[in-house]
Amino acid sequence: MNIVTLIILILCYSLVLGIIFAQVLLTAPVVFKVLDDQNASNFLRKIFPRYYLLLFLITLIALLISYLFFSTIDIYIALVAVSFSFLGYIIIPLTNIAKDRGWDSLFKGLHSLSVFNTVIIFFASIVQIVRVIYL
Repeated sequence: MNIVTLIILILCYSLVLGIIFAQVLLTAPVVFKVLDDQNASNFLRKIFPRYYLLLFLITLIALLISYLFFSTIDIYIALVAVSFSFLGYIIIPLTNIAKDRGWDSLFKGLHSLSVFNTVIIFFASIVQIVRVIYL
């Protein structure tokens, strides 16, 4: 296996982990402490599409690398990360509509799905980093 390919794949998944950590541990908790509800909502509506789009693009690169240079299991794990990133991106407008219209149960469900997506992407990234390190 080419060392450069291994490094690029590890870099992709490390970026994904860094983006998730930054969003979950730095951005989200601080937003509601610093901004009022309306400004926090406006900020989150701008940041979350970018968050999921960036995760999608990076995992797409990881999928391409996995497809070209790695085994089938690596492709499947990358597909999971890409799919959940894309799903997270797609549900953002629905989540916003549910929040705006006061559909609390739908909003909670979509928000929970968004959190679930992030957890799956997070664990897929960890699994791939560990797998690639031990190749």
